[in-house]
Amino acid sequence: MPVPERTLPPGLRLRYRFEWMLLRTAEAVVPRLPLGLVRFGARVLGTLVWMGDVKGRHVIRENLRLALGDTHDRAELRRLERENYRLFARTFLELFWGSRLKAEDWDRYFTVTFDSPRAEAAATSGKCIFATAHFGNFEWLSLGRALRFGASMIIAQDFKNPPLTTLFHRLRSRGGQIIISQEGAMLKLFRHLKRGGTVAALVDLNTPPDQSATVIRRFGMWSSISVLHVALAARTGAPVVPALALARDDGRWELRFLDPVPVSADTPLQEAAQQCWDAIEPILRRHPGQWMWLYKHWRFLPPGCDPSDYPSYANPSARFRRLFATEAPNIKTPPPPPEVG
Repeated sequence: MPVPERTLPPGLRLRYRFEWMLLRTAEAVVPRLPLGLVRFGARVLGTLVWMGDVKGRHVIRENLRLALGDTHDRAELRRLERENYRLFARTFLELFWGSRLKAEDWDRYFTVTFDSPRAEAAATSGKCIFATAHFGNFEWLSLGRALRFGASMIIAQDFKNPPLTTLFHRLRSRGGQIIISQEGAMLKLFRHLKRGGTVAALVDLNTPPDQSATVIRRFGMWSSISVLHVALAARTGAPVVPALALARDDGRWELRFLDPVPVSADTPLQEAAQQCWDAIEPILRRHPGQWMWLYKHWRFLPPGCDPSDYPSYANPSARFRRLFATEAPNIKTPPPPPEVG
């Protein structure tokens, strides 16, 4: 059995082995189960974790309260909170079940929507950069596209437990996906795009302010995110296509590809990153139960803000203040929040 290479305390070594054994068992067992049973199990598992995770529920409540304001009553916010855990469990278990997906059965599990002919052309032919978020089944978004239109190169975070990195790379590489680690990712993605390939990036992750980051508004609050997707677009000319996987009532996932975001070599990266997010946010507002509110999306307090306008987990950061000051000349006045409908 593979174990971490570095020397570990006995207790941590035992924990890592248990994690690996548990997930290897899931890799072997989950694909043998009917998908309906897997999804039922995800609802049960998600509900149980929701009941026990007091700290996680607090993060979700703060995020929802500040982002959505008075648009939802307490009962609806509580439902969204519970659904977040169920969605996380469903995405996780469906990743393991994904070995059952075949190109010839694609229509049983997916539908596809293009917002325009431009979106279809950009998403299905030639080099392209897909910008997505932890929304719906973001794991099956890349797999579904790979089975229908061709594989992409994707960055995957390494785990502290090395065997888990190998396992999840294997799960995510189905359909011909090319999974790479964060180290040296920019150069690998650049070369892949120059060869006419496609890449995919998550654009709702917090990025340390001193690591190729910019600041954008998300639900009216400032956060630090990576500029990787827009920097690649500026350097290669590849279109940036926002894309999401939305849960449908019939059990399928709708792969939705939005209009490309215009990025040129002269476009400020902050402006391009904000435009990309602004294309996604209205969908998140219409389907708030499908975005991962579990994450601490707003970790830094911007200069001059009222702390009550941000979650309690947000803290002042000298690095964030410096980044904010650097990016301020590119920041434009935000449009009014989109209507929820």
